[in-house]
Amino acid sequence: MDVFSSVHGRISLIAKGIKNKKAQKNALIQPAQGLELAWSGRGELGTLTHIEPNKKPLRFSGKNQLAVFYLNELLIRLLHQHVPHPALFAAYDQALCRLSEDEDPDYALRIFEKKLLDELGYGLVLDHDVQTGEAITPAGAYYYQIEHGPLRSPPAADEYVALSGATLLALHTEKLQAPAALREAKQLMRMSLNRHLGNKALASRELYRAYLKHALDR
Repeated sequence: MDVFSSVHGRISLIAKGIKNKKAQKNALIQPAQGLELAWSGRGELGTLTHIEPNKKPLRFSGKNQLAVFYLNELLIRLLHQHVPHPALFAAYDQALCRLSEDEDPDYALRIFEKKLLDELGYGLVLDHDVQTGEAITPAGAYYYQIEHGPLRSPPAADEYVALSGATLLALHTEKLQAPAALREAKQLMRMSLNRHLGNKALASRELYRAYLKHALDR
């Protein structure tokens, strides 16, 4: 099992050392739940020795459950083991709480993705034109060059996302609300994260596409 810890970062454990009955253990080992754990071993793979809940279980339904799988897959793919990320852990916990309240997942996902990129050292420039240094204006049209920043003119040859100044500022202040801003922010985050995820597709994205197709076919 993969664990995201507030103190130890991402760690991998096997559960064969647990003393609880199997049924009790399986009931606790569920995705995105708050747990108190103890384990032994110092290598890449530890052995779980104790497990108990430390907060009320969170419930997720429909596409919000798929959003949780997506968050978890990002953590597994992008975080090194045994590197603490306390600020990101807090952002993850906040995103899970939002998703458990049956909110539309787009806002929670975009804010977590932004904070994940910040934590990895690939934070986005969202408040000024990287070519002129001028502040972003809400009414302006911009072209975000990946791994560089927003420009008023499209770059000659590189990946970029066309978006409004209003979207950049909404993402900067974490006040994404307008549907257009959420759509543009999704495009920006998708292209930014793909640079670091490599060529292997995310399984959670495939599941989400299948979920949407099933919903349309009903």
